[in-house]
Formats: sequence, C-alpha cells, structure tokens
Amino acid sequence: MKLGKVIAATGVRMRTTAVAVFALALAIAAALAIVVVLLEESLDRSVTESARGTGRQVAIQLVREGARDLSASDVASTGDTEAVTQVLNAQGRPIASDPAIVGHPPLTSARPTIGHETVETLPLGLNGDGDDYRVVSQEVNGPGGPFTVISARSLEPVTEASTRLTLLLGLIAVPLLAIAGLAVYRAVGSALRPVERMRRTVAEISTRDLEARVPLPPGGDEVHRLAVTLNEMLGRLASAQAAQRRFVADASHELRSPLSTISTALDVSGRHPESTEELVPVIARETARLRELVDDLLMLARTDDATDRPSRTEVDLDDIVRAEAERVRGECALDVEVRAGPAKVYGSEAQLRRAVRNLVDNARGHARDRIRVASSVHGDLAVVEVSDDGPGVGEADRDRIFERFVRLDASRQRGHGGTGLGLPIVAGIAARHGGRARYAAAEEPGAPGARFVIELPVIAVPEEEED
Repeated sequence: MKLGKVIAATGVRMRTTAVAVFALALAIAAALAIVVVLLEESLDRSVTESARGTGRQVAIQLVREGARDLSASDVASTGDTEAVTQVLNAQGRPIASDPAIVGHPPLTSARPTIGHETVETLPLGLNGDGDDYRVVSQEVNGPGGPFTVISARSLEPVTEASTRLTLLLGLIAVPLLAIAGLAVYRAVGSALRPVERMRRTVAEISTRDLEARVPLPPGGDEVHRLAVTLNEMLGRLASAQAAQRRFVADASHELRSPLSTISTALDVSGRHPESTEELVPVIARETARLRELVDDLLMLARTDDATDRPSRTEVDLDDIVRAEAERVRGECALDVEVRAGPAKVYGSEAQLRRAVRNLVDNARGHARDRIRVASSVHGDLAVVEVSDDGPGVGEADRDRIFERFVRLDASRQRGHGGTGLGLPIVAGIAARHGGRARYAAAEEPGAPGARFVIELPVIAVPEEEED
C-alpha cells in the first residue's frame, strides 16, 4: 500500500524510468537464466562423456587381458578425487581402484547387464563435503570376468562455472541497468519538456484573457497533437467566453429597458397620483415583457446545462403540430394550413412543444396572410416545418438568426414583444434532442416568406397517410 502511494506520488519521468529499468532487469535475468542453464547442460554432458570415456578405456583392457595385469596406474585418472575409477569383480568387491580411493568400498551398488551402462548422480563424500559425482557403471566380460567398471567425475566444476558466470553477468548487468536508466530518464525528460512548456503557458493564461496559445512542438507526434488540441480547446473557451460576455451584456440591456420603464412609471405615479390609472397598462405590458424575457433566459440556461436531464418519453410531433395550429387559429385571423404527418421521437414533450410554439409565434409575427405548419418523416429524421408569407430572411442572416438577442431590424421582433431568444431556444432544444434547427429555402423558388425546419432522430414511423 505504501509502495503504491510512493509510486503514485513520483512523476511520470521517474515512473517511466523505473518501469523501463525493471523491464530491462527482467529481460537480463531471463537471458542470464537461459545462458546458465545451457552452460550447465553442456558441462554436464561433457562430464558424463569424460567419465564414460575413462571407464571405456579400462573396459577395453579388461576385455582383452582380464584383471590379472591390471594395476593402479591403469585406473588412475587425475590423481585426486575429482575423477576416480574403480573395478569390481563378479562378487562386487574392488579389485582395482584409483590411488585416491584405495580401500574405499564400492562407489555404487548398480550392476548393469553386460554391454549396458548405468549413469547416476551420487554424493560420494570422497572429500568429506558431500559433492555430487556423475557415476557411469559399465558391465564387461573378460578373462576372469565378468567385471564392473565404475568411473566417477565430480560435478563441482560445473557448479563453480555456472556460479562464476552468474556473478560475472550480474556484475555486467549493474552498469547496463544504470546506463539504461539514465538514458530513459533523459529521453523522457526531453520528450516531456514541450509538455512542461505547455503546462506553464496554460498556467499563465487567466480567465480574463484567453488569447494566448501554447507553443507547437515540431513534428506530428502525440505531443504535437496535444498542443493542437489544447489550442483548439483554448479557442473554444475564448469563443464561449466572448459569447457569454455578449450574452450578459445583451441580457443586461434587455432587462434594463423594461425595468427603466417600470421605474419611470412608478416615479411618475408617485409624483402625480392622478396619472396612476393611465400608467397601469404600461407597467403591466413591461412586466409581461420582463417575465417573458426571464422565462426565455431560464429556458436557455436549461438547454445549455449538460447536467439537466428532463424526463423523456415517446412524443408524437404531429399532435404538437395540430395543437399549436389550433392555438394560433384562435388567437389571430391568419390562414393556418396544417399538414400533420405521423412523426414520433423520443424526448421531453414540454421542451419540444416549446420549440414548435416558438416557431409558430415567430411565423405569426411576420406573416401577411398565411402560416403553414407541417410534420413528416424523411429517412431516419422526423421533420417539423413552419413557414409564413412574410418578408423572409436574407441569405446572409440565415445562420446568424439563431444567435441570441439577434434582431434583423428594429421592428422584426421588438414590435411584436419578442425577446430575441425564441429561435436560439429552438436551436438549443433541437440540439439537446440530437437534432438541429435550420432556415430552409422556400419550397417554390422565388416564393416570399420564411421557412424554419426542426430535424430530430425518428424512433417510429406509423404506416398511416398524412392528414
């Protein structure tokens, strides 16, 4: 637990270096183990072949001459206990032994059949230290035979060689690991240097000034892409900050106007009580406008809030279209055309109704004689269209009209009590439902009026003809 906290507290540079050194140490340890094992196997085979060869020479002499002329010098190997030879008669008693083990009992109890051999690893204890020996026993037949030839060689040189090799490679690995660790540490530091410069630049950027950008390192690697992404994020933040400032300024201006009117009316009413009755309609109108503006601002805040999760159900857009058409018919003398084709989406019915109502109210405010409201399905999109025969929107303003507090002229919305937030609310609601709101060209080229479209992902297309 404590080790994990220490590792987590260290920097990326140290953690990367530690991981690299650890991985290299594991690789070296694996290579060392493989080399030592291969060396031990090679030396082990060499010791076995040496013991077999020594015993075979004695066996050849026994086959030719028997044990009558066999002397100690004929079975002497190295003159010490590292390699010894012993010959047993048919009764298993030593009849010739290496000078180093004269008088020693039989080295092994193994008695192979004639023409065969037995290979064993036994602790003979010839030096009193219990070292292992490779013991090769061969059964031969000769004059006065049969005989058992036992040739033994100590495995201590194999152990010493593997131990020395292990120590040597271990000593070599220490400076290799140190060099590798230093190289990785410097390489990671060099790779992270641009990241540190970016961090310092971002730390110096204040919320009041988002115009600074992080330096772009050369190349197209991950660090370069990180810098590009940070600059794009800073650009979005700067754009959002500018939009927020514009929004606050516009909202303050819009709120100040009705408040000033109400304040002035109250002041006049206080000084001239006889005019109160005339000022009540003014105050009521400005209060209604203020309430509408506050409601629109709250709706925009909800559409901007990614954490807001209104309840969502299946919503029939055609029902909303019919209801809004009937509402506007009862409120004005315009000709209202309805084409409510089946269109079902998944979302907040209240918000979708608000979006359609805003478009219908916008069309009513600009229409001369006619409004057309329709719903339909095109492919995988549910579409709501609201059009009017009014002055329309110029091509240069068709995207800008969805920005907040945008009025194309002094009379377009303010004269009808609009706040300049109706279409931005429509766009925000459509975006929250995975769709979009846009200004569309007239169905007939050159036809007057404006045509607004909401496109949303459809979830069901009932097989019914349009009303």
